[in-house]
Amino acid sequence: MKSFEGKVSDGLKAALAFSCLDFADLKALGVAVSGGADSVSLLCSLKNILPEKIALKAVTVNHNIRPESETSGDADYVESLCKTLGVPCVRYEIPRGLVEQNSLQENKGIEDSARKLRYEKFSDFMKAENIDFLCLAHNKNDQEETVLMRILSGSTDLSGIPLARGRFLRPLLNISRSEIEDYLKERNISFRTDSTNLENEMTRNRIRNILVPVLDKNFAGWKTALENLSDKSFYDSQMLENLAADAAKKINFVYSGQSVTFDAEGFFSLHRAIKTRILMMSVKKAGAAQRIPQAFLWRWTDLEYAESKKTECCAGLSFSLRNGKFNIEKKCRVATEEGFSAIIEESGTFYASGLSFSAAEENGYMVISCGCKKISIPGLRFPFVFRSRQSGDEIKTAGGTFRSVSKILDGWKVLHMKDKVPVIQQMTECSQNIKCIWGSLYGFSDWIVAG
Repeated sequence: MKSFEGKVSDGLKAALAFSCLDFADLKALGVAVSGGADSVSLLCSLKNILPEKIALKAVTVNHNIRPESETSGDADYVESLCKTLGVPCVRYEIPRGLVEQNSLQENKGIEDSARKLRYEKFSDFMKAENIDFLCLAHNKNDQEETVLMRILSGSTDLSGIPLARGRFLRPLLNISRSEIEDYLKERNISFRTDSTNLENEMTRNRIRNILVPVLDKNFAGWKTALENLSDKSFYDSQMLENLAADAAKKINFVYSGQSVTFDAEGFFSLHRAIKTRILMMSVKKAGAAQRIPQAFLWRWTDLEYAESKKTECCAGLSFSLRNGKFNIEKKCRVATEEGFSAIIEESGTFYASGLSFSAAEENGYMVISCGCKKISIPGLRFPFVFRSRQSGDEIKTAGGTFRSVSKILDGWKVLHMKDKVPVIQQMTECSQNIKCIWGSLYGFSDWIVAG
């Protein structure tokens, strides 16, 4: 049986092969290290398998979205470990509150916003340190979870995480989490554990902590079947993307700024699978604020539906038919089917998550009305955000401490309404500025922060 480091070496060579390269072509290789088991095992194994002529440099990013003791502790540990191994390490600090602020401004989840900022720092690192490629620590379990997530979301792309994309390589992609932990245990190498991995608010955590154990116990061979499905999807996706690219040229596909336009008649004459791919390509170019549900794209491949709607918004994009043209442009701040978020900048009537509501300042209170329901929130000012809960949300208590919004909703026993109850948040640089949980809109309690 091949050793762990032998598998990492094979994974690195396979990833480099995507760019028709091998070890001999490298001068400097980077590795992203969070302090968790996956990235620590990658750092240690690369240190042992790389030829001396290849400089290995590490990068760690402190997102500052968890308590100071945890998030700074992770970065401190990575720097210490790198010093012990003799590997230069560059540390980037993201100002506390910036991830949350970008999440609100771009209508993205906390994890998506953190990922975007992290990759920006990775790019800065590679440029500053003259790094050829950066190794990331996604493993086989991550791959399985990603494919399951896509199945459950109705995605047409089940190919999962690529072994290489541009200058990012994933040498651990065919190595399981249990192999990683065994490797570290055998060598008495410690690692950090992210406490949020045990919380089941995020879809990936629910899949990892709830669904995967059920599959392991009751469906022998599901991992092999999933891997085969992913491989088939990869080749199918490549073919569909090529066909869609050819079809896009024939329907006069034009991208300008944050807008995409093409001939409607030609588009609706295409096969539905090709139409879906063209829409996926369009929303990527136009810059969707969030993932757009496949069901939404599927509806807009139907001519009768598109003509009846004429215009519809999703994930910050406007889909419309005008003068024989199909237009997709960055315009609206309307939620996807999985959540909602509306930025309210002045008095008026607004729409989010199927709700029509109004907002106005009255005698030092922000008064928000929806049908016969009304709530007055002291100290809230424009602009504010009317949205669904997000992972990690906390709200201030009367005693000055903070409580998890998710746990409050659980205590109210809102059940399936958990993502419907509005959270109202002041738009400031402060990361803990949720002013209200509007539970009475659906017959539950309210939680209002005084002043």
